[in-house]
Amino acid sequence: MDMGCSSFSWETMDGTHLLGRTYDQFGDLRANRVIAVPAGVLCAAELGADSEKRPGRYEYTGMAVLGFGEPVVVDGVNGAGLMGALLHYPGYAVYQDERETGKIPVHPGRLLGWLLSQCGGVDEAVRALSSIALTKDTVAGNPLPAHYILSDRSGEAVIVEPDEGGLSIHRQSLGVLANSPDYGWHRTHLRSFVGVTNRPKKPQIVAGHEIREFGERLGGGFGLPGDYSSPSRFVRLAFMKEFAVRGRKELEGVSRMFRAFALVDIPEGLVRDETEPGAYEQTLCTSVMCAESGVYYFAPAWNRRISAVRLLREGSEMRCFDLGEGQDVDYRN
Repeated sequence: MDMGCSSFSWETMDGTHLLGRTYDQFGDLRANRVIAVPAGVLCAAELGADSEKRPGRYEYTGMAVLGFGEPVVVDGVNGAGLMGALLHYPGYAVYQDERETGKIPVHPGRLLGWLLSQCGGVDEAVRALSSIALTKDTVAGNPLPAHYILSDRSGEAVIVEPDEGGLSIHRQSLGVLANSPDYGWHRTHLRSFVGVTNRPKKPQIVAGHEIREFGERLGGGFGLPGDYSSPSRFVRLAFMKEFAVRGRKELEGVSRMFRAFALVDIPEGLVRDETEPGAYEQTLCTSVMCAESGVYYFAPAWNRRISAVRLLREGSEMRCFDLGEGQDVDYRN
């Protein structure tokens, strides 16, 4: 569960609202499935058998990690248009040692599942968060430091972070999230990049000589950081969200969003695990979800064709869908 990840919210020209994320991790996705959960299915607040459970008010679909009692939901969208993603928040997430009286104890890996099953939008989710206390319980013996981005059909993106004083909720955010540090730090860090544009630089006179940039007319984005650290990925996504051309409708918007994530897609080999020879952190899957249609689109690293799972509006049990076996090539002759 040691994930990297980058996420942003977006809107198409016709007002369709999207939320996407990369899923970056050492290891593989053997335990991951796309799940579809109908309304009415009991939703557990924690991973253990003695967890509080409530019938789900809304159906939802998204990515989950299985094998820990209850699914650890890492992103998803529900039938009312609420969307959310969980991202790794190491060194900053603070969970209380003692359970807080009067609040519902919710495991960090179950928070998205709880909100998606119970809340009809970001306003309702923010109200629900006031009665929730995230627990310090582990996953397979390890903590799950996480923060979250939520969005809906209004287009607002909300950042939720478990900090020293409890849950910090950032409303009307930039709609961009990476990993540690906290959202406020990332927003302040953007001040270091004032002046970045999508336009080429004009020739300049230096010591009486005209100097032109390399790759003339291809200099947009000059000054953006190029590494794969969380601060650098946040900066690149923020400027991409500002400058990238939006799609006209849902499917075109989804396609453009997958392409936009190329800015932060980590290829295998560039981020090495020093503790395990031959292991690399990489982008294992990219997903985009739509608030209006409730469709969850995804493409794992080994198959670049986009697959999709729709909301399950009937039934009484959760269904699981695997991520595919390998590259699916559309041969044209």
